[in-house]
Amino acid sequence: MIVPGLRLASMLSLPLLAAAAPAPSQGATAGLLTRAEQTGFVETARYEETLDYARRLEKASPWVRVASFGRSPEGRDLILVIVSSERAFEPAAAEKTGKPIVLIQAGIHSGEIDGKDAGFMLLRDIAVTRRLASLLDHAIILFMPIYNVDGHERFGPYNRINQDGPKEQGWRTTSRNLNLNRDYMKADAVETRAWLKLFNAWWPDLTIDCHVTDGADFRYDVTYGYDAGPNVAAPVARWIDTGVTQRVAPAIQRAGHVVAPYIALKDDTDPAAGFADNGISTPRFSTGYTVLRNRPSFIIETHMLKDYRTRVMATYDTLKALLDEVNRDPAGLRGAVKQADAAAAAPGELVLQAKPSGRTIKETFRGVEYRREPSEISGAMRVVYGRGPIDIQVDRAVGYEPSLKVPKPMAYIVPPQWTEVIDLLKAHGLRLLRLKQPATVMAASYRLSEPKWQESPFEGRHPVTFQTQRLPAAERRFAAGSVVVPMDQRGSAVAAGLLEPQAPDSLVSWGFFDAIFEQKEYAEAYVLEKLAREMLDKDPALRAEFAKALADPAFAASPTQRLDFFYRRSPWWDQRIGAYPVGLLTTPTTLETEPLP
Repeated sequence: MIVPGLRLASMLSLPLLAAAAPAPSQGATAGLLTRAEQTGFVETARYEETLDYARRLEKASPWVRVASFGRSPEGRDLILVIVSSERAFEPAAAEKTGKPIVLIQAGIHSGEIDGKDAGFMLLRDIAVTRRLASLLDHAIILFMPIYNVDGHERFGPYNRINQDGPKEQGWRTTSRNLNLNRDYMKADAVETRAWLKLFNAWWPDLTIDCHVTDGADFRYDVTYGYDAGPNVAAPVARWIDTGVTQRVAPAIQRAGHVVAPYIALKDDTDPAAGFADNGISTPRFSTGYTVLRNRPSFIIETHMLKDYRTRVMATYDTLKALLDEVNRDPAGLRGAVKQADAAAAAPGELVLQAKPSGRTIKETFRGVEYRREPSEISGAMRVVYGRGPIDIQVDRAVGYEPSLKVPKPMAYIVPPQWTEVIDLLKAHGLRLLRLKQPATVMAASYRLSEPKWQESPFEGRHPVTFQTQRLPAAERRFAAGSVVVPMDQRGSAVAAGLLEPQAPDSLVSWGFFDAIFEQKEYAEAYVLEKLAREMLDKDPALRAEFAKALADPAFAASPTQRLDFFYRRSPWWDQRIGAYPVGLLTTPTTLETEPLP
């Protein structure tokens, strides 16, 4: 059976059975201990052993199916374990059950591998021993034990300097040195494109991303994060915020853990200075991307200085608490995402950016003793941590408010020559139409100016910043084959996040439209000298403007800038420089289109 959107590896599957097997006994655990358990949480399994463990789970339980949702650049299967008591191993079958679908991903940073072992232990206790079988009563689980499989096999003891175990683990980035948790929007990585295809097929109702945090020393063994700000659909924000604060976090604490929202210090050398405000997650991150899809997302950050056993168990108990919350009120989660989908397809405003509200609350930081002293090594202040507990009252920023909102257009139009952009829109699963013939329409757009590229590369690109001017609607002609992105779809926030230039991870900012900033025609100096004199003779206002410009010493000392002053004001100047090629339809428009295959 082939799962739409997935490639089911034939050697990984068993024929479907007519009925579920009887519940195994508790003794079944002995044959399905993870490598972490077998070694007293000193080691974690390599890729092939991980794949073998997934197959053994599948063999031990009819509720488990192992699939490949893609191939890594180095040719490894991207493993997906599907767990369903109805054996709903395809998206359509899962949708018919009416149950929420929960995606748990581990190893996106494969040195931070707690989620792989915790996830397998939890699935075993759900589907094999059946000790936690009730977690499938109202949920279907998709589990990625290792998202970054190639990075996982860059295995060694020196990959996580801040981290206490396991003995060896994988690397943070992919074989192309890309960080998958910065790639959700631009989707440069093969793995990201495969993940998007998976998401487009399943549309999971909740995504959980398993990490290990760096940073300060403290007593918490698990911290967490989620977005519930003005950029998140209100029903989704309410579901995640209420559930976590009222039930999930207390449940993790009752399981024996010291838990808190994500912690980053204002001053890495002085916990008493309080917490930094990290802002809301931009959509390059898992937690920022899935909320654009109208789905709640939760990130687990165990503490790197806790031993591996403690971290794995903290992840296990956090996953269990989240699944308990899904099962407690599955209709609440499904209802929230359905309301959010409906709102996304309706007219309205889009929140592109948010800022802190300025509100704070007092919080007790459960730290460890420390002292600060000048360092003869770095020349800066250093912090030296002790072992004893210390509690510090600090401020934590709470709440966000919109800092940039734009009206939702009826559609965007992308000219056909921007093939890389169109391919990416398709990869994100957006509903796209194609103009069957040329069309002249009233379309708004933007002019972008003063581009500045980041000098050093970031995630394989040189991000660009710029000034933005919104242009009113005007007649624009679009060629046949131009792609229309209707905004009456549940993915409208993703479309805006990609195509609104001021969005934090827009395609413009990632360099997909760099060519629009380039000047391609030039003029010789002796030609401009003649043109400048003619322009000055005809236009006294221009003469005054030029005289004012000469008051700037830098301008006055630059022959190139002085001549360019006239070239830019002449009819010879290319008016398309900085003109954003994507149009925005803001009024009803009749177009002859067809679905883009």
